Amino acid sequence: MNRLKILFKRWWMILALAACLPFFYNAAVDNGRSVDYANSGFFTFWLSGHMLWSGGHPYSSVEWVAGHHANGATWIPNQIFPYPLPLALVTAPLGRLPMGQAYMLWGLLSQILVAAVILALCTFWEGLNRRFFAVFIVAAVILNSNVHLMLLAGTIGSLFLVFLLAALYFKRRGWDFAAGAALALMALKPSLLTIVALIGLWLLLRRDWKTIAGGLCGGLALLGIGMAQDVGWVDKFRGASENLFNMRLGSQPTIISYTRLACGGGLTCAVWLYALAALLLVGLYTWLVWKKRETLTPLSVFSAAIALGVLLPPYIWSYDYVLLVIPLCFICFELIRRTSSYIHATLFLLLLDGLSLGAVTLFSFFPESSALTIQRDMWSIWVALLVLGVCWGLVFRGTGDKIVPAGDGRVLPS
Repeated sequence: MNRLKILFKRWWMILALAACLPFFYNAAVDNGRSVDYANSGFFTFWLSGHMLWSGGHPYSSVEWVAGHHANGATWIPNQIFPYPLPLALVTAPLGRLPMGQAYMLWGLLSQILVAAVILALCTFWEGLNRRFFAVFIVAAVILNSNVHLMLLAGTIGSLFLVFLLAALYFKRRGWDFAAGAALALMALKPSLLTIVALIGLWLLLRRDWKTIAGGLCGGLALLGIGMAQDVGWVDKFRGASENLFNMRLGSQPTIISYTRLACGGGLTCAVWLYALAALLLVGLYTWLVWKKRETLTPLSVFSAAIALGVLLPPYIWSYDYVLLVIPLCFICFELIRRTSSYIHATLFLLLLDGLSLGAVTLFSFFPESSALTIQRDMWSIWVALLVLGVCWGLVFRGTGDKIVPAGDGRVLPS
C-alpha cells in the first residue's frame, strides 16, 4: 500500500494524463471525421510547415495559393502565410505528415498540452485534493465551448499556453533570463503581445532588467531566424496582417468590436473610443500592480495580465481564450484556499462553461453579414469579462496573494 501511495505521489500527473488519453483520442478522431480540415484554420498552419519540406515559400503568394489548390482547399482567406515566418519552422513537423493524420495528431496533442498545463498549475498549491480537483478542471476546460472551438479549428493556441507556463515556471524558479526568452515566443502571434506588454509593465516597476533582457534577446533571435529564411519577411508579414485586420474588424470578442458597434460603424470614432478604453484599463492595471507590488507573485501577475490581455488586441478569436486557463486555475484554487470550500470554484466553472456554450451557440445563429450588429464571435467577450472581474478581485482585493506552503494552516481543504 505504501508503495502505491509513493507511486501515485511521484507519478500522478503521468497517470492522470494516461487516464485521459482514450477520451482525448476519441475526441480527436471524431473531430477529424466531422471537420473539413482542408478548409479550416488548421490548414494554414499545416501548409506553412508542408511548404518548407516541399521547397515552397510561405510568403510567396503564388506558391501559397497554389498550395491551397493542390491540396483541395477552396477557402483562401489570405494570399500568404498570415503569421511571422519563424512560426513555419514550429509547424514543420505537422507539415511532414499527411493532412488528415496531422490534424488528428494535433487535436490529440492540443488536449494533452492543455491538460498538462492545468495539472502543472495545481502544484503551485498544497493539499491532496488539489489533484482530484485539477482533473475536474481538465474536464471542465476540455468541455468549454471556446476550447472545443479551438480543437475543431485546429489552431495552435495550446502552444502559446505552454509558452506562458514555461515563462511562469522559469520566473518562479528564478531563471529570469529564460523567463523573458519564453515570453518572447508569444511574438509568433503578435496579437498576443498585449499580454507580454502587461507583464512587462510589472517587470519595469520591479526593475527586473534580467527578464526584460531575456525578452529582448528572444525577440531579436526570432527576427534573425526569420531573416535567415527571408530578409524581407517583416514587410511582407506587415502587409498580410493589415489585410487580415481590415477583413475581420468588428466580429471578434474584442473591445474595438464593441466600440465600433457603439459608434455606428464609424472607424475613426471606434478607434478613438477603443484607445480611451484601453488606456483606462491599462492605467488601472498599472496602478493596481504598483499598489500591490509587495505581495504580488508571478502567478498572480500573469493571471491578471492574461485576463486583460485577451481583451485588448484589435484582432483575436474566442479560441484564443484557451490562454485563460492560467487565470482560471488561479481563480479556482484561490477560491478553494480562501473559502475552505470547493463549492464556489465548482459553481464558477459551471457558470463559465454555460456562458461559453451560450456565446458559441449565438455564434452559430448569426452568420457573418455586412449588417452592423452583434454578430459572430463577439458574444464570447462575456467569458473573458467574467474571468477578468473575478481574477482581478482575487489578485488586487484579496487578503494575500502569496501562495502559502503546507503546514501554515492555509492549504487547500482535504
